[in-house]
Amino acid sequence: MTVMRVVLYVLTFDTLVLSLMVMDEESCQEVEEKECGICHTIYMEECRMKMVEEMMPVKVPVCKNITRFEHKCKIVMNYKMVEEEHPICKMEMMDKNHTKCQEKVGSPVARSEDPCKHGMKCKIGMKKMKKQYPKTVCEEIEIGEEEKCVDMVKLKKEKHEEKYC
Repeated sequence: MTVMRVVLYVLTFDTLVLSLMVMDEESCQEVEEKECGICHTIYMEECRMKMVEEMMPVKVPVCKNITRFEHKCKIVMNYKMVEEEHPICKMEMMDKNHTKCQEKVGSPVARSEDPCKHGMKCKIGMKKMKKQYPKTVCEEIEIGEEEKCVDMVKLKKEKHEEKYC
């Protein structure tokens, strides 16, 4: 087996590139070549596909059951004993000058001179009273359950092919 060596000189933009090609004669075929101008060599990367794991964002619905409540309120009357200032009154026999007198029933002298009349005599004093106070009482009543969902973004591991050179 004889090996043929071919040396090519390529002139590209004022740069001289020397390239050496080695081939065995048996696998070669004779091809007619034409000269067509400036020649150049193309270099291509050798790439392959490779499986890669990557964390990717994914939208995930998250749901939970929520109990719904309703407020029911009512007014209740409370009673409390309090001591307050009040007028304390009583009926008395009084004359024109608002002084106490004793009228003798059937006595004509007493009627003509200074007649006594029934009158109310009052003074301010402390009196115990039962007072009403309204109070609002509320309670929460369960009226049912409902499912509430929201979308969340979570990271998920995914495998995909990637070009590796």
